[in-house]
Amino acid sequence: MKFQYLLFFLLISFTSINLFSQSDTSKIKKIDNEVALPTNSGQLKVDFSKVKVNPNTNLNLKIDEKVNTEAINKNLSKYNTTNNSNFLLETLPEDRDITGKKYWNNKDVTHEKLKTAVSLGTLNSKTKTVKIECRDYSYVDGDRIRIYLNENVVSDNIGLKGNYYVYYLTLEKGYNKIDFQALNQGLSGPNTAELNVYDANGTLISSKEWGLATGEVATLGVLYY
Repeated sequence: MKFQYLLFFLLISFTSINLFSQSDTSKIKKIDNEVALPTNSGQLKVDFSKVKVNPNTNLNLKIDEKVNTEAINKNLSKYNTTNNSNFLLETLPEDRDITGKKYWNNKDVTHEKLKTAVSLGTLNSKTKTVKIECRDYSYVDGDRIRIYLNENVVSDNIGLKGNYYVYYLTLEKGYNKIDFQALNQGLSGPNTAELNVYDANGTLISSKEWGLATGEVATLGVLYY
């Protein structure tokens, strides 16, 4: 009787294990049917052949709303090469403030005005052209000067000697500012010079002298009407 119970128990156990195995295997097969994973990689492959792209799609970036293209085109038309045969990039509005740098003793003096150390007075000229004469009236020791007319260099790095250095200036209507700047003091300071000014008729209209330190300026005013 005990043997029959044991046999019945073993039969029931075997049947249960067989049913469980079949149920679990069916689940695995179902999962395999739903998702197919490649055996040699952990990445999924996507089939792009089914993705449809319309090449005629119109993209509106609304550039005109972000940038004032009308104003830009109007500005560029002013500087078109067809309107100006001498067109250069430097003539564009954004380049008008570009200025060449100027230095004096390694210092930027681009926007500095010449400061007068010695005034040579103001005179009248009846002629548009005047003749400037200057020389070192003392010991000739290598004094050098620079001449400006209305803040513009007209003669640079002039060596003053015993003989006169001659330069002709063309005046503008009204007041003219002539500056003489000492570039050095030679072997013995100061920078010394004798100045004579003649009109176009050969008439002496001014005679002056100066003694300047390096960098200092002597200024002569000339009125022409």
